[in-house]
Amino acid sequence: MTEFSTRSVHGDGHTVPEPASPHTAPIHQTSSFTFPSVRDGVEAFEGSGAYIYTRKGNPTVRALETHLSALESAPVHTSEGLRTPADEVDTLFFTTGMAAISATVLGLGAGGRVVCQGGIYGTTESMVSGLGPFGVDVDLAPVGDLEALRTAVRSGPPPSLVYIETPANPLVQVTDIAEVASIAHEAGAVLAVDSTFATPAIQRPLAWGADLVLHSTTKFIAGHGVVLGGSVSGSTRLLAERIEPLRVRFGGSADPFAAWLTLLGCRTLALRMERHASNAAEIAEFLRSHPKVRRVYHPDPADLPAGQMSAGGPMLSFDVDGGREAALDVVDRLRVITLAPTLGNVDTLVQHPWTMSHAVIPEERRREMGIGPGVLRVSVGIEAAADLIADLAGALEGNSGKGD
Repeated sequence: MTEFSTRSVHGDGHTVPEPASPHTAPIHQTSSFTFPSVRDGVEAFEGSGAYIYTRKGNPTVRALETHLSALESAPVHTSEGLRTPADEVDTLFFTTGMAAISATVLGLGAGGRVVCQGGIYGTTESMVSGLGPFGVDVDLAPVGDLEALRTAVRSGPPPSLVYIETPANPLVQVTDIAEVASIAHEAGAVLAVDSTFATPAIQRPLAWGADLVLHSTTKFIAGHGVVLGGSVSGSTRLLAERIEPLRVRFGGSADPFAAWLTLLGCRTLALRMERHASNAAEIAEFLRSHPKVRRVYHPDPADLPAGQMSAGGPMLSFDVDGGREAALDVVDRLRVITLAPTLGNVDTLVQHPWTMSHAVIPEERRREMGIGPGVLRVSVGIEAAADLIADLAGALEGNSGKGD
């Protein structure tokens, strides 16, 4: 059984190379596949397992899915021993993170009820809140509030899906996955966890009782800001019966080149996440002591069952004293940290949730979520922490680095 860092490089490690086989997975950049004979073609359409059409499956996409499955099923070390997923793990790769989320919520929630954390990624909350016309009833519970979640689960017809995001976007609140799994399963619901901010390098929800784990692979898993993608990993049965058919029918299947680029990112994931997380911890400590910072949001693994998160993670947010204009001025004075409406790159990125990632959420709702106009979200990169801290210090103190 290999450790996570080895799986990050090698995937499941079970492939026996043939003579002169490629060291790096090849790109099968094709829309369709041919057959040796018409009978082979007929058998393919009857379910022989042969590739037919890239929307339905592709060897490069499958190589990535197999690799991600190996990462999500890696054992988690805890004080009580190793934890591993209860079920056999498979993965589906999608065009985007939102495609993965949509297929999961519709596949598990259609015709039923979904209980979802509120105060998460703005597009996710906006999407689930608008599913009434599609036959999905959605109830929101405040992120991180287990009692509110429990009440929401019990307050109506049994939900078919409980959906959480931990750490949550943008205030990085964390949730006890094992406790939510107990709440969901007691009600007969499936638990899906968006773990984009942590990646399997820091948190593996399937080992803590989640049935499905989702990622915007666009972010830290791919890591370089050059490709879109999303994944759902977990129960082989759930994926095959409830989610994969929607990927095929709704056209959410990803391009082979996107899968190949993401696969390259997987191979350095463990190494990158160590640096992302250690830098974020140093920056959070600096910001907590700065007089112009009202509050810092960065997870403490000690707030969770030992082992759920191996580190605080690469994401943090902080509230600038002075509100919206003061926060925007800080961004304009940064010279190393880049303003970009995304996260998870090797370089450090900043964005203003009030006007960017959560602008789709009504103002009153943003305030309910705790997102104020002075909050800045930082995706911490792998640069030298000292340079990032110096950049933030100069920007907070009113020194313009632009052009200096």
